[in-house]
Amino acid sequence: MRVLVTRSTTWCAWRIQPRLTAVLVCAGLFATLHASGAAHAQAPLSLPEALRLAEAHSPQLASAEYAATAARERGIASSQLPDPVLRLGLDNVPVTGPDAYSLTTDFMTMRRIGVMQEFTDSEKRDLRRQRGNVEADRELAKRDAARATLRQEVALAWLDQYFAQRTAELWRVLVQEIRLQTTSLEAGLATGRANASELRAAQAVLVQSEDQIAASEQQARIGTTMLARWLGADARRNAGPLPDMSSVGYNAEETAELIGHPQLALLRQDTLLAETDLKLASRSKVPDWSVEVAYQQRGPAYSNMVSIGVSIPLPLFPNERQDRGIAASQAQLAQVETLFQDTLQQHQTELRVSFEEWRSLQRRAQSLQNTLLPLAADRVQQTLASYAGGTASLAQVLEARRAAVDARMQVLLLERDAARAWAKVNFQFGEPTNHAQASGDRP
Repeated sequence: MRVLVTRSTTWCAWRIQPRLTAVLVCAGLFATLHASGAAHAQAPLSLPEALRLAEAHSPQLASAEYAATAARERGIASSQLPDPVLRLGLDNVPVTGPDAYSLTTDFMTMRRIGVMQEFTDSEKRDLRRQRGNVEADRELAKRDAARATLRQEVALAWLDQYFAQRTAELWRVLVQEIRLQTTSLEAGLATGRANASELRAAQAVLVQSEDQIAASEQQARIGTTMLARWLGADARRNAGPLPDMSSVGYNAEETAELIGHPQLALLRQDTLLAETDLKLASRSKVPDWSVEVAYQQRGPAYSNMVSIGVSIPLPLFPNERQDRGIAASQAQLAQVETLFQDTLQQHQTELRVSFEEWRSLQRRAQSLQNTLLPLAADRVQQTLASYAGGTASLAQVLEARRAAVDARMQVLLLERDAARAWAKVNFQFGEPTNHAQASGDRP
């Protein structure tokens, strides 16, 4: 960009005459470039962009990837055979008599070096690797659940910021009109064409409206602060435009769609983990065995020896050890399955409530948009006409304008609540999908 500006400046100074024209044209060029850069820097922050930035900046999502990698690596390591054991020793060393502490004179004294290897059941090792993979998938399911929570919180904060800014803009329009009227009343008061009571009424409405602006700006700053947690400096950009909220991506009556809920997906991984632990507990009745090979060196007058041994654990009390471990794993599996059903019903109820809330609020907002707002606008026009004809007071005009703003505020609050309900439905699953819409999905 700097090279382009430099060339343009040189071209202007060389080709355009007189110099004053060149200066004006180049200054215009610089002003245009500066304005373009400022406009780009202050570009509105859309909801999809806010979600994308939040996911990109989230350390929680990044940490889940590392946790999944760690779990998978641990599973691979645990599925390997144990390391061989080097064994060194001295056997049958005399400690009394003429041969005390001699390593070569007694025929039973031996210096021993050997290697022992434990052989774990191959199915156990496969199950351990499988358990590591399930743990890795569980960490990824936790990441998806965290992403869903993140997207929902970001969407709600973005909507709060958006509607707070809209509310402030609505009150600013009224304040501008009242300020003009106040200025006219002050001038009329000096000439005797207006009275002090009308001026005081306008000033009171002006103060109340400015306080409403301050309250709305406060809510916008709160929304910006919340967004800054996830977006950093981008949170200071104005929110907009509002996405299409005429439909939701899920049917509240379809239980099969709820299976894709991140919390339920996490519980499914817990179920798989409990099933794998049960299989491992069942294999605990199959003992692991080990083999040892040792070379034994005796004195020079005697021959050396080689020993081979096998060690096999004896599960003599399975009722008190292995069977209890199996029973514990079975109970854990039953617990996870029961929790899955309870969580499924909970999320189904929450989704239905949010869905009904979104549909009802949208209908109410649309109804007031079509009925209340035109009535309020007509009242303002009629009051202004009566005021111009001398049959209505300025207080009545101000009251009509304030009522029109209140009506618009009522619609705006319904739209905000409907948008929040829409976000709770759509972002409860993390990433909205284009599911088939049921006939009752649209208001």
